[in-house]
Amino acid sequence: MSQNILHEYDVVIVGAGPGGSGTALHLRDSGLKIALLDKQKFPRDKVCGDGVSGKSSTILKELGLFDELFKLPHGPGYGVWMSGPNGIDLIVDSRQEKPDAKPHGAVVRRIDFDNFLYQNAKKVEGLDAYEQMTVFDLIKENDNYVGVLAKDNSGNIHEFRAKIIVGADGAASVVANKAGVAFRDPDHYVSAVRAYYDGVEGMREVIEIHFVEEALPGYFWIFPLEGKKANVGIGMLDRDMRNKKVNLSQLMEKLINEHPKFKDRFKNAKRLTNIIGWTLPLGSKRRKPYFNGLLLVGDAAALIDPLTGEGIGNALLSSKLAAQTIKKAFELGDFSEKVLKMYDDLLKEKLDPELQTMYRIQRLGSIRWLLNHFFNRVNHKRELKELITSTIVSEDTLKYKKQLTDPIFLIKNLFL
Repeated sequence: MSQNILHEYDVVIVGAGPGGSGTALHLRDSGLKIALLDKQKFPRDKVCGDGVSGKSSTILKELGLFDELFKLPHGPGYGVWMSGPNGIDLIVDSRQEKPDAKPHGAVVRRIDFDNFLYQNAKKVEGLDAYEQMTVFDLIKENDNYVGVLAKDNSGNIHEFRAKIIVGADGAASVVANKAGVAFRDPDHYVSAVRAYYDGVEGMREVIEIHFVEEALPGYFWIFPLEGKKANVGIGMLDRDMRNKKVNLSQLMEKLINEHPKFKDRFKNAKRLTNIIGWTLPLGSKRRKPYFNGLLLVGDAAALIDPLTGEGIGNALLSSKLAAQTIKKAFELGDFSEKVLKMYDDLLKEKLDPELQTMYRIQRLGSIRWLLNHFFNRVNHKRELKELITSTIVSEDTLKYKKQLTDPIFLIKNLFL
């Protein structure tokens, strides 16, 4: 017989992926009583490109987890291999300058990476973890969010009450939807598909991003895992998929089987999984992330990189900023929008400049002749290649990314 069960906490986190587990880990010294809820049982998969970027690595280092990451099955990330619609390659590998360079990132299956973060989050003092707990509504009193309603596998209804709710439940966030900020703008939404392959030839321990003409400004990717295994996929803006009437799964298989750049590399490869799709709300039009008693982090806040589609790094960064805000709110004893706006202010300072820069680069990348011209020039223009290298391996990548949208720099390096 089902029953209603009441739980009381200081903070309730909905979703135990990188955004949710990251928030819990950043609150580990807060002394707060935390509930971490997830609708699935760990380890569980999450459809993704599996890239753990340099930004993710920076946060993992702060949490003391970076070295542990490399104990998981992975492909080390030493850089990037990009190509333009014209087929010209640009390969940036940190070992070219420093043969003993360590990986600045990795490719780790989300079934392993998310479980790694979750198991560490469960060690946080004062935290209770609930798996197979499906949140279906928010509890709102007057104008304040004060809890969530969830159902367990036995049909019991659980009422989790807290001073602050954190929505970290991904792109299809129930929390964001119930807060009234979920939307799907085809100009700022990406659809993608991926599958795992074994026997892919020619990989170099760098992630591969290939701007094929059929998907611009999206791209086809090959992200190397251990051995000859790889995460392989393709992503496109919803707008362009609709206009071109593209079936992503069919396009991916066509590229693998027929494209002159890839067909020989895949001729002996075996697909290990089905081709699976998902959607990504881009940070070029992010959602309002704060309300009375409520914050949104990661994909739930639409913080995905508009150019690369990478979301783990921004989820982890937003979890750090959310935790800072939560600690301040408890210090003040004030959980209103007035105080929680601090989180949005931090996002504007720490993340928005990069999101807008990457959006501008994405828009430039949709201009086929300009993208081809870029790849024609990049291997012959030292300043341009050094800039691309810096955007990948530098600790201050934003400074270099901004140069990629600077008209004076582009004119000088692309046309003079």
